[in-house]
Amino acid sequence: MSFANFDLEAQKSTNGSRITEENHSISQNELDKIIDSTSTQLQVFGNLISQFESQRRSVGSKRDNTELRSSLDSLTVKLSGLERAIKKLMANLAALITKNSDEKTDSKFEITNRQIIIKERLVTEYNDLHRQYARSFKEYSDKKRLYPLKVTEATPLLPDNPQPQYHSQQQQQLQVQDQDIIQETELEYHRLLTEERNREIEQAAEGIQEVNTIFKDLGALIHQQGEQLDLVEDNIADLQQNTQQASHELTKAHEYQKKKGKWSCILLVALCIFVLVVVLAVVS
Repeated sequence: MSFANFDLEAQKSTNGSRITEENHSISQNELDKIIDSTSTQLQVFGNLISQFESQRRSVGSKRDNTELRSSLDSLTVKLSGLERAIKKLMANLAALITKNSDEKTDSKFEITNRQIIIKERLVTEYNDLHRQYARSFKEYSDKKRLYPLKVTEATPLLPDNPQPQYHSQQQQQLQVQDQDIIQETELEYHRLLTEERNREIEQAAEGIQEVNTIFKDLGALIHQQGEQLDLVEDNIADLQQNTQQASHELTKAHEYQKKKGKWSCILLVALCIFVLVVVLAVVS
């Protein structure tokens, strides 16, 4: 390989590492931007819900009028659009984290514990705000049905000389829009309930698997301890047998020692008699 090719390969490697670092930096910045944007949108979402609830309480009272209803309908449209935007941001956030955690992905970047905690907090905050808005919107829809506005009141959206047919069409359109929004809200609420139940079922299944694993480990441990107890029992039996054999050998050694001492005494007495006879023979 020539020096030119070597320099070219080095440049490619350097450029590749720079591109990877830039991709990591871009992904990290994108994650932070999505988190900040989601947090900001959730704050606006909460403020609009508070405004909606404060105005909703006036429905059916003396302060109820067409302007109030128009303002509430306008807030409903804003809240629906803002909620869709928040859902999209949270979906992008979850997709970015999932993509980073995928083992097959090369362009990984470090996700800090702070970002994970913030993401979980944003999900919890969104779920709470969504339930609050769904409950408030349902109450508003119920009050609209219980306290309909009189047809004689002037409406800025209607012409100067409204026709009865125009009134009926406008009311039908409003009713259809209200029903669509109610159905969409109820479906979203049931979807959240279903997701929570699925998470609880998954947690229960994981708990059952952990208990099953613990019982399997306990069974293996008991089996292993049983084998060790059998081995100890066999060693005790062998020790008992060896002890009996050793006792038998000691008894035989003791008997042999007794016989050896007896013959030693006999030889000693015989030797003494022989010496005494020799001495008497010499003296005589």
